[in-house]
Amino acid sequence: MATLSLQLYTLRDQLTSDRDATLAALATMGLDEVEPFGIENFAWLAEALAAHGLKAGSAHAGLISEPEKVLAAAQALGVKTIFQPFWDPEKWQDEAGIRELATALNGVVDSFAAAGIAIGYHNHDFEFTAPDVDGVPAYDFLVSLLDPRIVLEVDTYWAAAGGRDVPALLDTYGDRITHLHVKDGPLQPSRSGAANVVLGTGLMDLTPILEASANRTWVVEFDFAAIDPVDEVRQSVAYLKAR
Repeated sequence: MATLSLQLYTLRDQLTSDRDATLAALATMGLDEVEPFGIENFAWLAEALAAHGLKAGSAHAGLISEPEKVLAAAQALGVKTIFQPFWDPEKWQDEAGIRELATALNGVVDSFAAAGIAIGYHNHDFEFTAPDVDGVPAYDFLVSLLDPRIVLEVDTYWAAAGGRDVPALLDTYGDRITHLHVKDGPLQPSRSGAANVVLGTGLMDLTPILEASANRTWVVEFDFAAIDPVDEVRQSVAYLKAR
């Protein structure tokens, strides 16, 4: 079975208001690991996760803006894979902006690899709606420029919202894709503010995605949960565990 994780951004408000109770709830859900965000900014993470028997397998962090700080935080947490979670949508509008991203990621891969940590890129929808570069879709153009050691975390929901055939994308990049963000909802653009919903209750066709990804890490995420985030996470984890 795939490794099950949760992107902690889902519970950002709950972690702010009652960190201990939130992590205690997560510890009862049967997750294999969690995926923190902004690890360079939260010195309390390692101790707090350990206190609840939680481990961070992957993380989102500012690989490009603060690589040294991110590396130190990753080593403290024992993180094995770090993803750059965002690149200005305006820089996806032309070849120069995409090349800038690739050059920046390629420039830090050696230092992280030397520490036994993989790095990668996490998408939204705008990478798939950006203009082609010489007939090549913008996302694929980026991947073609990346050092082959750089892996991919595919946000399956945003890829679908951006018009990409997600099972075909998974097939194209195979083992290069190590992690999936698994979410459900109305498949509206990322800047619409529409809420995500419990897995299996929205418009995503999750079955072929999950069936193609038994050896990948499945990361539950809600960009916005409108009802009860902790309970919606619990139901979504149960959905994945039943697969």
